[in-house]
Amino acid sequence: MSDNIMLNKLISDNYDLEVKDLQLIEGQFCEIYTMQTNKGKYVVKTLHLGDHDMEQEGHLTKYLYDNGISVPRLLKTSGGMYHVETEDMQFHIQEFIEGRTWKVNTATEWFLEKLAVTIGKVHDVLKNYGELKSVMSDHFLNKNIINYLKDHYTEKLNEAITTQKDKQLISDLEERVRYLERVAKFDININRLTYSNSHADFHMGQIITDGENLTVIDWTSACRMPICFEVIRSYVFAAPECGNGEINSDGLKRYINNYLKYFPLNDYDIEMMPYVFYFQHMIWNYNPAEYDNIPNAYKPIRDLIINVTNWLYENVDVLADELR
Repeated sequence: MSDNIMLNKLISDNYDLEVKDLQLIEGQFCEIYTMQTNKGKYVVKTLHLGDHDMEQEGHLTKYLYDNGISVPRLLKTSGGMYHVETEDMQFHIQEFIEGRTWKVNTATEWFLEKLAVTIGKVHDVLKNYGELKSVMSDHFLNKNIINYLKDHYTEKLNEAITTQKDKQLISDLEERVRYLERVAKFDININRLTYSNSHADFHMGQIITDGENLTVIDWTSACRMPICFEVIRSYVFAAPECGNGEINSDGLKRYINNYLKYFPLNDYDIEMMPYVFYFQHMIWNYNPAEYDNIPNAYKPIRDLIINVTNWLYENVDVLADELR
């Protein structure tokens, strides 16, 4: 039985829908489909078991929608659940949102202002939601993991030099070790950062606009985290002036001020934004040796991360000073 036929059967068995067409959206990290049914158009998202809590996403998006945040709502199954599980996968069905999607670093002034206001409103609404699981906490914002990665990549570098592997790999590994040594010098006091429930992957690629109305999609990764990371990340991915990797402190300050109309940050959050941003991308995203294997749709984000990481290596202290 083909994957589409199996998925069609699972949908008909669990939802009051007749599937007329199911089309895979190419270039994603997971399998996402657009679906035409007898009751309209929807989006179907599938994940491996254990990747994320898809049931949580249904309850969370309902709460957000009921509290004035524009999000796609998830359909309930005939059994009253927000997702379906099999032995090796899980999926849910959500509303299809009509509108415009945006490429990284193409935000207009109104969009930047609206983006900052939206993430501020999201954090304000979610402060009254039950505490979500935590990420980027003590385990991810201390030097132990950086030192582990530094030792790991130093070992790989020495092996590449000894076995005379290609020069590009050696260059990439040397750069990664150098950047990790830079991050190892950061002194981030996690107890002084503001943690809150958050989208956790909020950026302009997760926004659909209809006129000047913004709908925030993809709440699968929602968790509790240091929100300064999400603020600076959403700015960097949106602002045109960040396209070459440079973070304009004046533009970032305007973005922060619009955010602060709805949710508070302390002075330490603002000062440490560049360090937390750099720290997290060195752990999760910066891996040039694997960048050629990512879907084409994500390659502009790859290029942005490389450019920003290169710029912050020289300028992270300057940016932090300018934000004080």
